[in-house]
Amino acid sequence: MAFSILFSITQLVKYTFGNYGIYSSELLENQPIFRTYDTHRNSPLSEMTNKHRFSKIHAYSPHALTDSIHPYHIRAESNFNPEDVTVITFVTQNRLNELVRLAESWKGPISATLHIPSKIGLTDPLIVETINSIKKIYKKKPYLRKQVDIHLITGPSTSFNETLLPTPTNFHINVARFFARTEFIFFLDFDTWPTPETHSNIKRYADILIKNNVLILPTFVFVENVENRTTQYKFPKTKDDVIHLVNRHKLGLQDYGWEINSGPTCLDSWLKADKLFHVEEYELHYRPNFVARKGGQIPWCSERFDDNKAACIFEIYLSGAELYVDPDSFLIRHHFNRDSHLVNYGGPHWQKVINSRMYTNFSREICLLYVRTFVAMNLWQSPIANHVKQECQRVLASWGSVSKFLTYLLSAFFFICLTLSRLHCLVFSKLERSLHPVSENAPNDLLTVQTSRA
Repeated sequence: MAFSILFSITQLVKYTFGNYGIYSSELLENQPIFRTYDTHRNSPLSEMTNKHRFSKIHAYSPHALTDSIHPYHIRAESNFNPEDVTVITFVTQNRLNELVRLAESWKGPISATLHIPSKIGLTDPLIVETINSIKKIYKKKPYLRKQVDIHLITGPSTSFNETLLPTPTNFHINVARFFARTEFIFFLDFDTWPTPETHSNIKRYADILIKNNVLILPTFVFVENVENRTTQYKFPKTKDDVIHLVNRHKLGLQDYGWEINSGPTCLDSWLKADKLFHVEEYELHYRPNFVARKGGQIPWCSERFDDNKAACIFEIYLSGAELYVDPDSFLIRHHFNRDSHLVNYGGPHWQKVINSRMYTNFSREICLLYVRTFVAMNLWQSPIANHVKQECQRVLASWGSVSKFLTYLLSAFFFICLTLSRLHCLVFSKLERSLHPVSENAPNDLLTVQTSRA
């Protein structure tokens, strides 16, 4: 065990400060890949099955999920402009009305993952019935038929109970993102609604997004009546409408994990802003609704978590992306169906504790990863590494109070190991002598045997 600890420390230092010839992704992004095989035949990648592809792409997810992905099970009729913005979302068979409502308000491309758990796959009667229902809706709603790609997943919702209705996870986000057909994607939470102008407003910032930056859209919620938990207000259509409702304390800015109007998005800055502004007080639990590139240098969401968009934005932020807040656009979060399983879902306490500890370890791991990467790429002194220097100093500082304890613990451990090792040698030596006593004339006996053999 002592060797394992020493080896781990050695590898950590080597991993952090070693140079293994990593090159800038900006140079590699547009570099062509030359074939090293017969160009008259199909590419080996073309012959690869979807199961092999997805098992690599979604390495952290169980094969029961990756083997049950059916991309473009229902494909939109439109050929989208590659420079457009696609909403990526999650839907279940009991929330099809929300998908219709989203398509009505967005009026643009949508990439949706439809997850229907099944043990028998596409022939399951529930799946057949749901798909037929969607096709009927498509016939009645032309904008749905033209805008929405649906990627079907038939694997289990969890490894414990295959009958539970699924909840959105980072795996679903990545699937919807992977099959989006535009350059830019919109990470949008469920039951969160854009205004009719949101789509056109976002496209104005394509020059910012193409540089691997992030555009954040503030999310507002109605301040509900405590007694009946209802509101009688119509959705605001303009920023002036939002300001009016905020001043009357009928609407508030929501950032998960913070009190209303007190999150990193900064309500005061948004109310006064007439141009893009930076998120000044970023924190690693920040999980806004945001727009980013589908590819480029934007990292994928880690699938070791269930639903943790904070992990997505944290790694994107460390990769060097600037976080800009849209001064004109806004979103409204409202549950039209309060009986939905997503609204009432709450994981067990032990699961929340595990996820919290996993995220703490993840943040430290990602910090070390990007420190090592930027050093190896000779980018440590460039502006792209500023976020790593600022944020990881706080993340790794949490080791400070523990590091001294670990140092003393390791020192004591090594001392005990050394003591036990010496004690073991001493006891073994005495035991060996007691079992095999050596006579005083042993050297003469040995010489006699060697002489006789000669």
